[in-house]
Amino acid sequence: MLVGNLLDMSRIESGAFKPKREWNILSEIVGSVLARMRHSADEHKLEIDVSENLPFVPVDYVQMEQVFTNLVSNSLKYAPSNTLIRIQANIQNDTIHVQVSNQGPQVPPEHLERIFDKFYRITAADRVTGTGLGLSICKGIIEAHGGNIWAENIPDGLAFNFTLPLIWEGVSAPSLPMDTEIE
Repeated sequence: MLVGNLLDMSRIESGAFKPKREWNILSEIVGSVLARMRHSADEHKLEIDVSENLPFVPVDYVQMEQVFTNLVSNSLKYAPSNTLIRIQANIQNDTIHVQVSNQGPQVPPEHLERIFDKFYRITAADRVTGTGLGLSICKGIIEAHGGNIWAENIPDGLAFNFTLPLIWEGVSAPSLPMDTEIE
């Protein structure tokens, strides 16, 4: 895993990390990640508010799975057992805004931007496993998709936010065909 993360970071830093974008359904990406992580999330409450009615998003499915995996993993590591981890998504103008929040410790304001730096850790480095690359990989993936990512303290914990454009090469998301039943 460490080698894979280091390779991903090398590609991101060299500009060779190109998304293979297609129109995808965000709720399917989130569902896939959570199905794979269900055992590691046993000790937390998950609340998902990612509607199946959101428009398609032009993303690389595998890379976006990595983003959600890293953000949820980070939340699981730092938030105490039996606390809430929430994933929400909504439309804001021509972007989709996603928030992954947890009830873990808040981050001192001066460290909020730096948590996306390689190998940067603020707290619990002695008891939390990992390479220190997960959040920087998220940043590289989101920025390669033309989006933005940031962290913020919320009243009961920490939230990771990111936005992604809904327009790709000048084109808006295709519409799902309407289901027409003939009786």
